[in-house]
Amino acid sequence: MLQVRLLILFSSALLGTGLVAPTISIEPRAGEFTWLVVLWDEEATETVTYSIFGAIRDLYLMNNFFLALVLGLFSLAFPVFKLSLYWLATVHPPNSSSLGSLLKWTGRLSKFSMVEVLFLALMILTVKALPGGSEATIEWGAYLFVASALGSMVVPMLLEKPIEKGAN
Repeated sequence: MLQVRLLILFSSALLGTGLVAPTISIEPRAGEFTWLVVLWDEEATETVTYSIFGAIRDLYLMNNFFLALVLGLFSLAFPVFKLSLYWLATVHPPNSSSLGSLLKWTGRLSKFSMVEVLFLALMILTVKALPGGSEATIEWGAYLFVASALGSMVVPMLLEKPIEKGAN
């Protein structure tokens, strides 16, 4: 059980850091007219770097409440709630019925684990598809976030092992 708790703590630390670390950098370009945009508004072509938390905050401040809510649910609320349920599961005896119901709930929540990763991939594809040659670059915070999601996918497998051994 100690290694499961350490994995939960490690995944939590990766999640927390991944939420505030640089996640994506966008370098806007206007194709052959980039020089004109630079003359008109130099700041419009400066590279902008976002963290997941910063993107949620900026969406909220720009009155995009729905997008801020969706991104907040899938990248903040679900992962934190799921890791909290995992931690609760480590407190229960290995073969208790409450552990089984906690694992059932976390199994339902795990479907949302990679939604943020999918959202990030779609955002990069969207930026790359824009005319003018804009570039999107994944930053190190995205890798931490993905590592947290992968770590939290391993936890239920480790929690279910004692139940399977007890059934034999």
